[in-house]
Amino acid sequence: MLSKKYNLKSANSNMSKNHIASGASLTLDSELSKNKQKVYDEVYELAKKNIDNFLNIFEFSKEKGANCYIFKNAEKLLKFIGEDTGLMFQQKGFKALYLNLIISKKPSFSTPAMFVFDEEKISPYSILYNFYKWYAYDSNLPGFDKETLSEFKNIYEYETNLDKLTYEQIINLKHAIQRDKEAMDFVLKFMKELEGSKKAFDIIKNENGGANV
Repeated sequence: MLSKKYNLKSANSNMSKNHIASGASLTLDSELSKNKQKVYDEVYELAKKNIDNFLNIFEFSKEKGANCYIFKNAEKLLKFIGEDTGLMFQQKGFKALYLNLIISKKPSFSTPAMFVFDEEKISPYSILYNFYKWYAYDSNLPGFDKETLSEFKNIYEYETNLDKLTYEQIINLKHAIQRDKEAMDFVLKFMKELEGSKKAFDIIKNENGGANV
């Protein structure tokens, strides 16, 4: 009888712990969902305000220490250190030194987050995609720690063996993939809406022989 009572108590205890863990997970998911929506809404408003020139959107990131650099052959220059154009997170060591020399001509072994674009390949899509990811990062959404970003990059280069990752690493990687997808979804939705508005304006303009805006 004692054994049965003990087991029942133990089972109840485990159920209670699972319930608490489940409740904490739901709370975290709810908080994350709110923060993601906040990022979406705020980037949407910024993009809308700068619809005439999306480059102006970087004035906001500049205030937070993330400058935007646009120059010729940026893609080729970044390939030398294994990086792509767009959003670049903080760098240290040789990569940071190289970046500082080609951007500001000043030697330094660290850089803040920044945007680097090739002047011949920059587009509204790349501007909004990279800015959205930076905004999510600046808003402390998960998926942007250094190790996770490295694994995220390796996935696309087929260098990550998922079997060797810990459960925590896989969860963090899942967050990184979600942030990337959210940025792409935002761009597609915003640009589709923008192009739809432009078409509607063109129709009105053609029908009325002109429009006052």
